[in-house]
Amino acid sequence: MKKILVAVLALALMMTACLASAEDTIKLGGISPLTGPAAVYGLDVQAGVDYAIEEINANGGVLGKKVELIWRDDMHDPATSINMYNQLMDEKVVAFIGPVTTAPTIAVYDVAAKDNIPCISPSASAYEVTNAGNNLFRACFLDPYQAGIAAQYAVESLGAKSVAIIYDNSNDYTLGLYDAFVAKAGELGLEIVATEVGTAGQADYSAQISKLADAEPDAIYAAQYAQEIAIMLPQMFDAGLDETPIIGPDGFSGVDGQIGEDVHLLANCVYTSAFSLDSTGDVAVKFIEGFTAKTGAAPALFNALGYDATMIMAQAIEKAGSTDKDAIIAALDATDIEGATGHMTFDDHNDPIKSVFVIGFNEEGAETLKTVVDPS
Repeated sequence: MKKILVAVLALALMMTACLASAEDTIKLGGISPLTGPAAVYGLDVQAGVDYAIEEINANGGVLGKKVELIWRDDMHDPATSINMYNQLMDEKVVAFIGPVTTAPTIAVYDVAAKDNIPCISPSASAYEVTNAGNNLFRACFLDPYQAGIAAQYAVESLGAKSVAIIYDNSNDYTLGLYDAFVAKAGELGLEIVATEVGTAGQADYSAQISKLADAEPDAIYAAQYAQEIAIMLPQMFDAGLDETPIIGPDGFSGVDGQIGEDVHLLANCVYTSAFSLDSTGDVAVKFIEGFTAKTGAAPALFNALGYDATMIMAQAIEKAGSTDKDAIIAALDATDIEGATGHMTFDDHNDPIKSVFVIGFNEEGAETLKTVVDPS
């Protein structure tokens, strides 16, 4: 009898400890492509988020509790992303960081809107991402905004009067960029002299690039991801486009790490970004120094977006004073924060109002800040 009593007491103590541990922890769900074709972005986001969680917990957590983030890999696949979302909902998370890429985020957010759970994507930039509900936010600027800035930069900074475009019409991200760039080019009187489609996964884009070269544009807008750009650049040089300015979107980030020693390929490249290592803001400088010291490598755009998305969510939960969904959503809507990517508030579409950095490359292939475009 005594042994049974001791066992019961031990079990009760274990259950109490588990309950206390759960009560002392705020669980967040993280969905990101940690493997597969978009892992280069997902892993960068994960590193930025994890760094933010470590910093938050080192500074006392949120509402006096430790923050735990549970990761799930969606492999850049919408159906998998929904499955990961459902798994995390079963884990009783109070909010989500992610998904990361556009198509999985749209798929998950259609479901998350019905559950009214707070979500913030670090980097899904298509306009329709936040359409489904007022609980859905993002830390990055929109594709239409950055594409419009790219067209503006071509005209105002490069003096371009004509442009050629290469994009992927099977991808929501690049398709949205293309549509917005064309619209803004029309407003600015920028003539589009050639348009070609390059699908992700191609090993050879020379046929499309040859047609771009034949059009003799003043600049090229390459609405593509870094993996494709890294393949295209040597083929562009071979086609005689070695002195033609090439403008890319934020998905261009990381291309310098994919071209090996051929840094000369980047000489005429720029891209629109939400982050620059040359940022002088207090939060940005602290983040850059801390992340570099922690990881041994300077942060990239998707590291910074992951960091900011996490800090925005943590601030909202703290301001809400609880993990009540509606209170967190209201606090997210009222966000006013200085992040690694600059100062941010949200508009009526739950999109951040923030600056755009135009990034180029120096002779060593390192990123350099060309100019900053502030929101008007």
